[in-house]
Amino acid sequence: MLSSLSSTMSTVFFMAVIPGAPDVLHRPNGSFDGIVTSKPIDEMQIDRMNTPLKRVTREEAENVALGAFSFLTGDEERLSRFLAVSGLRPDTIRSAASSPGFFAGILDYVVSDERLLIALAKELNTKPEHIMQAHWTLSPSEFE
Repeated sequence: MLSSLSSTMSTVFFMAVIPGAPDVLHRPNGSFDGIVTSKPIDEMQIDRMNTPLKRVTREEAENVALGAFSFLTGDEERLSRFLAVSGLRPDTIRSAASSPGFFAGILDYVVSDERLLIALAKELNTKPEHIMQAHWTLSPSEFE
């Protein structure tokens, strides 16, 4: 039984090397000058895997969330949508703002909408990644 399994696996995972055929484990990298180079796929993933997600300080994250809240309240349409999604009402915002998860909730809302995230980043003159870092600080993943 094991020999038939081994034989089946050899057949399934067999990859023929055909002379002149492109190497399937390399993806071409194009450049603006038309020169194409190949880089192994696993090497392309290394940079992304080794880049740690930066965590900003809690104070800085709260400042980003405060800027986001100001941005939301500065436009009636954005504010109306935020209130509708969050379940808050104009008369409950003040009490909600004093709760511990309010800033995290604001950033949860902002990062769930890419257009809003990009608009806020432009307004705050920062990168969307910085807002994501603030969000990560205030709402850390349970998989850390």
